[in-house]
Amino acid sequence: MEESDFISYVGDYRVHDSTIVKIQDNGQELVITLHGIEGENLTLYLRDVLTINMHEAGGMMLYAISEYKYPAPYRKFIFANWKDNDDAFLEVIAKDLVLAPELTNPVEG
Repeated sequence: MEESDFISYVGDYRVHDSTIVKIQDNGQELVITLHGIEGENLTLYLRDVLTINMHEAGGMMLYAISEYKYPAPYRKFIFANWKDNDDAFLEVIAKDLVLAPELTNPVEG
């Protein structure tokens, strides 16, 4: 994967340093529960999933979620492991990713 394939980071500041608590595959939708650094639980919904590639992703602390180029209408999401020496990983190709609850008013300071 070339660096030029990078599109953007996904989610707000709460995703950074969060931990994957639960991954539930409902067929076409992948539901991921994150536990944020501030103690809140967040839910990611990846809709119309094409592929899931993962290894021991439960319990993985996230550095970030990045989106990379992929042929439309799909999008490629890579969940970056905070620990470089850990072999846990998660990559999902899906049509959409929704973070709930969405942060409508960012917390200052």
